[in-house]
Amino acid sequence: MYTLKIDHRTTLSLLGLYILVGIVAGLGAIVFQQLMSLFNIFLLEGIAGYGEIKIVSGIRRITLPWIRPELRTWLFPVLAGTGGLITGIFVYRFAPEAAGHGTDEVIHSYHSGRGKIRLRVSLVKMLASAITIGSGGSGGKEGPIAQIGAGFGSYICTQIPSYKKYRKEIMLAGMAAGIAAIFRAPLAGAIFAAEILHSDMRYDGKVLIPGIIAATVSYGVYALYFGFSPVFDIPAFHYEFSLLHLLPFAALGIVAAGGSVVFVRFFYWMRDLFSRLSLKPYLKPAIGGILTGLVAMGFSAALGEGTFHMQRMFDGSVPLVSMVALFFLKILTTSFSIGSGGSGGIFGPSLMIGAALGGAVGGMYLTIFPGSSVPLVVFMLLGMVGFFSGAANAPISTVIIVAEMTGVFSLIVPFLWVAMFGYLFSQKSNIYENQIPLEKHILEVEDDDVPLRTWH
Repeated sequence: MYTLKIDHRTTLSLLGLYILVGIVAGLGAIVFQQLMSLFNIFLLEGIAGYGEIKIVSGIRRITLPWIRPELRTWLFPVLAGTGGLITGIFVYRFAPEAAGHGTDEVIHSYHSGRGKIRLRVSLVKMLASAITIGSGGSGGKEGPIAQIGAGFGSYICTQIPSYKKYRKEIMLAGMAAGIAAIFRAPLAGAIFAAEILHSDMRYDGKVLIPGIIAATVSYGVYALYFGFSPVFDIPAFHYEFSLLHLLPFAALGIVAAGGSVVFVRFFYWMRDLFSRLSLKPYLKPAIGGILTGLVAMGFSAALGEGTFHMQRMFDGSVPLVSMVALFFLKILTTSFSIGSGGSGGIFGPSLMIGAALGGAVGGMYLTIFPGSSVPLVVFMLLGMVGFFSGAANAPISTVIIVAEMTGVFSLIVPFLWVAMFGYLFSQKSNIYENQIPLEKHILEVEDDDVPLRTWH
């Protein structure tokens, strides 16, 4: 009989490390969220008079003496441009790898950097992303918090020699913990960290245990400060699943895949365009911020992180034509803000773009079939799932994170269905360039003429 020998001392030591990473990532998520909210309060609300922002702040809201009741949209390009300039100077002076959307750097470090991320990068990323998003730049929280959590995990293992051999897994656990905290999605955070490494559906199972433990702890730490409620408050709706709905849902998944391809290609086209500009690197995010602000002067919903306007879509307060416009303009502003070298993620904007696309498709479907029993909000949620599943090649974690962020677990079957179509029809385009590329499409089969491998 074979007896498995377990080193309980090592197990307890690693368990303590997982918990420590979770605590640090949770605290980092609190500081980052608080900084971003304070910049929103002081800049967009306090100076521009723009109140259409969801403020997540544990600090009691104060009345700022310079707040004026009128909205001054002409300040949007000024604020976003200034924020981009400050971000550019700060990033390119202290940590150039903190530019862009962040998650790609973590993936690169896993595959090519032995899991090593400088602690300075995490600190610079935290402040730079808070400035970019807080001043109106169109970016999300996933990239910054992924780099922040991963950086803390990597630093801890680098400082303790006996833990260096675990650095890659602990780095991913830090990323999982950060995402779990700031999106209130502990299970999705761990699965995202394992799934995001490859462009096909392969997983690093070694990260699941440390990722789940660290994510659970970080979620608890973050929620003790900001609350345990889901990110979005979805209005109550009645929906009964039917096999007849699989056809329109499949069509939505394919449309979402096409939309994600448009987004990815335009984003990197814009990034390459900015990289060819003969300017100092720190000036490029300023230009991106100015362009974002100019777009927002005519359509303010394309400004910032977007949670407020997503909630309005779920509440039924955004007309069909505005959702169509939002799909295109949010792609534009995100490409300006982050593609220019600004600091921020792409997950939040992707969810907003996907929800707008799903709402537009759903609105047209319900116009053609007014007797349908599918509520419009269901199409929005499915659009979020299908779009980011395609953009990130991460269908399973996307399903879970949308369910956890919205508290809607009754749509798991439609979520999975749409996620698979979004993934299958967009594998050639990927927002995360450092994922290991797909060698063969999942639908390709082996050639019958190739002899089977035999073992001797």
